[in-house]
Amino acid sequence: MDEEFLESNDLDWFSSYEDGSIAHFATGGCCLVPEKIRESIDNYEVIYDYFYSLNVLSEIEIIEENLPQFSDETQRTRYLRSFIEMSSKGIFSYDYRIGEGYKLISKPKNGLKYGMLPDFVKQILYIFPCDILPEAKLITSII
Repeated sequence: MDEEFLESNDLDWFSSYEDGSIAHFATGGCCLVPEKIRESIDNYEVIYDYFYSLNVLSEIEIIEENLPQFSDETQRTRYLRSFIEMSSKGIFSYDYRIGEGYKLISKPKNGLKYGMLPDFVKQILYIFPCDILPEAKLITSII
């Protein structure tokens, strides 16, 4: 995945934290994507398909202070749909904001853990450095 590809696509990528929690990141067409994920579109698609195929696992919590302004409830509902979907699968869900970084939009009350994943996912899933925590409401560096 080169810069042009990343800037022209709103990608959803996934990672694990050192504590085993799982996270989802919506890029909004930004280039802040780990090199490991950029290396292989095939691996990206395997991970993407796996997480999107999961069933509901958890109730969720929306991080209200991290939401953008909405003109009405319909706009808010449309925006939150994918983040709620991911968090209901036990995954922390972030959105990218230009000039700010990734903001936590929703989180699961009962999280999916790395140890619960099949081996083929574990082998290719990006793992964050230990200084980034799943409860971080803002992530500005991922590499």
